[in-house]
Amino acid sequence: QHLREDEQPLTDELKVIFEDESILAVSKPDYLPVTPSTSFYFNSMAIQVKEHLNCKDVSPVHRLDIETSGVLLFGKSKKIRRQIQMMFQDHSVSKTYQAIVFNRPDHKEISGDLVPDESSQIYTKLKLVDSQQANSLTLILKKEEWGQYSRLWLKPITGKTNQIRAHLAAIGCPIVGDKKYYPDESVFLDWFKFRDINRVLPKIKLPRQALHCESLTFTHPVTQQKIIIEDNTSYWSQKIESLLTH
Repeated sequence: QHLREDEQPLTDELKVIFEDESILAVSKPDYLPVTPSTSFYFNSMAIQVKEHLNCKDVSPVHRLDIETSGVLLFGKSKKIRRQIQMMFQDHSVSKTYQAIVFNRPDHKEISGDLVPDESSQIYTKLKLVDSQQANSLTLILKKEEWGQYSRLWLKPITGKTNQIRAHLAAIGCPIVGDKKYYPDESVFLDWFKFRDINRVLPKIKLPRQALHCESLTFTHPVTQQKIIIEDNTSYWSQKIESLLTH
């Protein structure tokens, strides 16, 4: 039996950034998964929000990778959750992300098919291949120099697994702190074997990937109002400012 005592106590309180009768949005930190797993059950965003609201029907309507921070949206009922999930599938939810990457991209958009990387030793890694009917598309809205790195504002048009991470790696600008898509695969393999981030930190520069879901914009399924939810908590800015001193 898995008990709460089996998990590390959380030091950060749940940060609610939007709430009404139907939906709730929180600021997700970069070290907790969205859905429960064997090692992160109570310390998952889904369980935290259920306990916060004391509501068994509340559940997330989309996913963020464990190391991605930012806006995470929940539906308070099964009906609302289904409605918003359909909006994500129809691409009628507009998402913006920020990322800090190695090198300086000159692309305005990145597209292609995301497929399993058969040549990789990393089981779940994806790669981008050219395609006439591309199944993935990310727009680079804005970029600026961030010390020796680049700070990007991104709009993923499609919502494939690992999309932004694989896209940026494909153009030679992997995300700072991203072990899985770092060009030298020995970095991830070393971390996977030893689970010691300090062994690979000199290369990847941050212990967790510098990717942040900055905002979600959509039409509210009940009120039909345009909703813009932004994560302006200080967590992201503090994380990336540490790179300017390196």
